[in-house]
Amino acid sequence: MIRRVLGSLGAALLVGCAAGARDGEPPRDRAPAAVTGASPGGKVWRWQQTATPLETIESPAPEHYTLELAPNGRLLVRADCNRGTGRYRVAEGTIALGPIATTRRSCPPGSLDARYLADLQRAAAFFLQDGSLHLVLPEDAGTMRFAPER
Repeated sequence: MIRRVLGSLGAALLVGCAAGARDGEPPRDRAPAAVTGASPGGKVWRWQQTATPLETIESPAPEHYTLELAPNGRLLVRADCNRGTGRYRVAEGTIALGPIATTRRSCPPGSLDARYLADLQRAAAFFLQDGSLHLVLPEDAGTMRFAPER
């Protein structure tokens, strides 16, 4: 009897930790509507940074690296000097972006367009916290953070 109670308690703790924020952190929203918004044009997000276990990559110009997720499953992307479009799928806490078809302009030296597009298409999960969108890359490869466009 004690083993069953302890086992149930352990499982409940694991589910609670996976579903919510860590102690002291604001709650995390994993609802699909929070990412796409309710307007027909969708919600536009500006890339702020990508944090990986090895480095933090800051967006050199967030207004040049955007992601728009329309409620109909269509996405629009700006990757520095290039623009793109594709499809996405979203469910509670999970997301799949792409493939993304883009223009092929040659961006200036130091552009992060290729890295940004590659990471977007690898995103596997998401959550919103403190108004920011976080796209989680698979296998603990990192997290992309976006701020809403105002």
